[in-house]
Amino acid sequence: MYKLQFCNAFTQEILRETKYDKVDVIQSLIESSQKNVGSGLDSFIIDNELRTLRAEYVTHSMIHQGNETVYKLFFKVKLSEVQAKITK
Repeated sequence: MYKLQFCNAFTQEILRETKYDKVDVIQSLIESSQKNVGSGLDSFIIDNELRTLRAEYVTHSMIHQGNETVYKLFFKVKLSEVQAKITK
């Protein structure tokens, strides 16, 4: 099992956490985030409180916790001026 955590680079707060059976999706997200740095393209994260955050990738780390591998992606974030409308 693989766990992906989007984290605030300054506060270390976990903004969103998702589990995956395969690591492919996580590796793709890391590669995409790295490519976007300096490209001028905006990146956004919807956090656990359903807020839209403008995000700039900083770095990532990987740790093993028992049977899980945890990938932490760190972003500089700020609240987006435009909020996505999300219905439950």
